[in-house]
Amino acid sequence: MRPIKGLRVNVPEIPVEESVVLDADKTALIIVDMQNDFVKPGGKLRVPAAEATIEPIKKLLEKARKHQVMTIFTQDTHYLDDPEFKIWGEHVVKGTWGWEIIDELKPVKGEIVVEKTRYDGFYGTPIDDLLRVHGIQNVIVVGTVANICVLHTAASAALRWYKVYMPLNAISALNDFDYYVALRQVSFLYRGVLVEKAEAIEFRGTGKWRRA
Repeated sequence: MRPIKGLRVNVPEIPVEESVVLDADKTALIIVDMQNDFVKPGGKLRVPAAEATIEPIKKLLEKARKHQVMTIFTQDTHYLDDPEFKIWGEHVVKGTWGWEIIDELKPVKGEIVVEKTRYDGFYGTPIDDLLRVHGIQNVIVVGTVANICVLHTAASAALRWYKVYMPLNAISALNDFDYYVALRQVSFLYRGVLVEKAEAIEFRGTGKWRRA
């Protein structure tokens, strides 16, 4: 096997919107895998850049709560001897500290937490059904890891004809190459909308998602 290394590539032009306004009752926020093992020091599969996304995601989440926007947290979930451990090593084992969603973004009563066993948040989960039942047309996808679980979840949403929105400062990857690959795929292949900052996403009106 001969590895490819030291190769430099140019990132194609990627369009980015300065701001967007979305209807609160037609939009859902999907927060992907913001768990201790991926985000916090001591995590088994930590993405160093993920900590910088906490505050932008938190502000967007607060705005979503204010406008009663449907919010879904995906929680990567594995059990002992999971086949995925051969790729990444043991991580986010159910019931451990590393599996828990970080304290800064803890779901409140009434918000949806979906446990997923693969990269794709739609695979084997009720997310698509939940979105359709509640008349959702737009999904904002944030979290980690940009080119893995974030991208697979965004792709599954787009392939089901939801319009995908992704703020640049609310996703993180293990390196710049992986980060820009994710942005390129979302924009070019899935015709998603990239937004400069999470803070630049606004909601119009009030959604129907009631929280306790």
